[in-house]
Amino acid sequence: MADKETKFSGRAFISLNMTISFIVLIISSVILYIVPPGRDANWTHWKLWGLDKDQWGALHTVGGLAFVIFGILHLILYNWKVFWNYIVSRIRKNLNKKAELAAAIILNVLIVIVCVLNWFPSSTIMSWGSSIKNGWVTTSQRAPYGHAENDTIEVISKRLDFDLAEAVRILGEKDLKVDPGQTVLVNAERNKMTPAEFFEVLSSLLPAAAATSGGGRDQGLVSSTAGEGAATGLQGGGGWGRKTVKMVCDELGIEPAVAIEKLKAKGIEAEPGNNLRELGDKAGLTPLQVVEIFRN
Repeated sequence: MADKETKFSGRAFISLNMTISFIVLIISSVILYIVPPGRDANWTHWKLWGLDKDQWGALHTVGGLAFVIFGILHLILYNWKVFWNYIVSRIRKNLNKKAELAAAIILNVLIVIVCVLNWFPSSTIMSWGSSIKNGWVTTSQRAPYGHAENDTIEVISKRLDFDLAEAVRILGEKDLKVDPGQTVLVNAERNKMTPAEFFEVLSSLLPAAAATSGGGRDQGLVSSTAGEGAATGLQGGGGWGRKTVKMVCDELGIEPAVAIEKLKAKGIEAEPGNNLRELGDKAGLTPLQVVEIFRN
C-alpha cells in the first residue's frame, strides 16, 4: 500500500501542471488587459508584482503554451478513449438538435462580428481596458512621443528643437553621465533612472524645448514634420484609436461637452466613453482627424 502511495503518478503530475498553467493563464490575461501601452510602460519602467510588461507577456504566452501541451498530453495519454466515445455518443444524440446548433453558430458568428466591427458590448469592454491602461501613467509622465526611450539624445534634440550642447553641459553640471550618441534608455539606466525621470530633468532645464513641444509634457502633442502627425500637429502612433473622447479631452485640457458639440457639428454623434477608432470608422476618418475636429 505504501509503495502505491509513494509511486510517482504521471496522471496527477500532468493534471496539476494543467491546473497551475491555467491559473497563470487567467492571471496574466487579466494583467495584460490592464497593462499600460508599451510607450508608457517602457518610458516609466512600469512593473506589477515585480514584472514588467514584456515579462507578463512572456508569462502569458509560455503559460498558454504549457496549458495546451499538458492538455493534449492529458487527453491523449489518459482520456482519449473515454473522450472519443463521449464525443461520438454526443454527436449521435444531438444530430436532431438542429435548432440549438443553428443558434450556437449564429451566436458565435455575432460575437465575431461585434468584435471585428467594435460594436457594443465589445467597444465598451475595450474602452474599459483602455481607460485602465492609460490610467497607470499621468499626462506629465508620458514620453514626448511614442517610444522616445529608443532614440538617442541627438535625435530627440532635433525632434524637439533644443540646443544639444547646452543640454549636455547642464546635465553634466547635475552630475549626470550623458552620451548624446546613446539612447535615452541607456543614458537613464547609466544614471539609475527611468527614461521618464531622466527626461524630466532634461525638460526642466530646457525652457526652449518647453516652448516648442511642451517640454515633453505636451499632452500628446509634438512639433512633428512627418506623416499625418505633421498635418494635424498631433503625435502619430500614439494609440489615439484606443482612447475615449473623455481621455483625450483630459489630456488636451478640453471640456468633453465642447468636444462632443464640435463633433456633432461635423455630423458625428459621440459620447464621452466612445473611443476614437469607433468614431473615426463611422465617419470615414482616422483617430487623429477626429481629435483635430475638437481641437480647432
